[in-house]
Amino acid sequence: MIDKKILDEIFPVPELTNLRDTKIAELKNAGFAITNFNSGGVFYFLLMIVLQIYIEIIEFFRSVLNNMFVSHATGIWLKLKAADFSKKQKAALKTQGNVTVSRTAAGEAITIEKGHVFKTEKDINGDTLRYFVTNDTVLQKDVLSTTVPVEAEIAGGKYNVAAGKITQSLTNMDGIDAVTNTSGWITREGCDDEDLESLRDRILNAWSELATTSTAAKYKSVCEAVDGVLFVRVNDQHPRGQGTIDIVVTSSTGSATDALLELVNTAASKIKGPYDDVLVKSSTTTTLAIDIIVTIATGVSTDGLSDRVEATVRATMAISKDRPLNVLNHADLIYAVKRDISVINNVKVTAPAEDAVLGTDYVIIPGTVTVTITEE
Repeated sequence: MIDKKILDEIFPVPELTNLRDTKIAELKNAGFAITNFNSGGVFYFLLMIVLQIYIEIIEFFRSVLNNMFVSHATGIWLKLKAADFSKKQKAALKTQGNVTVSRTAAGEAITIEKGHVFKTEKDINGDTLRYFVTNDTVLQKDVLSTTVPVEAEIAGGKYNVAAGKITQSLTNMDGIDAVTNTSGWITREGCDDEDLESLRDRILNAWSELATTSTAAKYKSVCEAVDGVLFVRVNDQHPRGQGTIDIVVTSSTGSATDALLELVNTAASKIKGPYDDVLVKSSTTTTLAIDIIVTIATGVSTDGLSDRVEATVRATMAISKDRPLNVLNHADLIYAVKRDISVINNVKVTAPAEDAVLGTDYVIIPGTVTVTITEE
């Protein structure tokens, strides 16, 4: 938002009562035919309507002025300004991956048809996530397991679920005993619509693309425009020797899939300098188990409390640009749990034993969250 003092200099907004008194005085001095300016009069009522409209027009001009600049534009205004810089908001993507179906004994071939639906169990809010098979897949005769390509029902990062979460079939599958998604099941990360602050940063960084040589800022701007990229970090300080540049890609799941890295590599290759040795690689995800002890008053119901604490912890540790991804602070978890769950009087994080701070290329994701409930 443009500083209020600057807006007041350009489009000052008068007080309605002061504006009323000024206009009435001007009308009297001009010998206006109507002399009844009492508050109960018809003319007074009409005058106040006009003056209010005048003030609202000034407010509108202030809003337009504020949204004329990328640094201050909001909402749809920012999206419109992005087009002036050949930028646009990155759209949400659907998660793609492979679900494993298996059986305990050999048998005849089984076809899993395109359009079949696998899903997760209900979460704390009673919601399930559904995934649709994208191609006919055959579990061949006497083979015990196979992978089935799937795509999320709806675009969004919440479909990037952890391993072991997709465990159900919407309809019964004769001959199939188990369904699961194993580690590394995602082949293309899903993501939400790009947030406006990220779009703003990319617009402001657009000028770096005009550089005649490939600077770190230019690599960053071009690579972050790739759909599915949360952000990139460019290390141009010769990390692997003279002339080397590392582009570290972070996605909505933390680490980037091979498919996403290939897209980023293609984008970087288009602007690569003749002597640049560019390596596009993924951020490294580190899973940390989190143990929390919460204290409640005697007699307070514990029904669903552990699930609520775990949901809060995972939401706090969700991958986003709003938090340092390589840091896990006890204080952040304690604050979030006490803020979101009012019946909890005290919170103690016992694992990890202390705050975790990793290298800049690392992303911390929560592993097993163990919640212990004690009473005062």
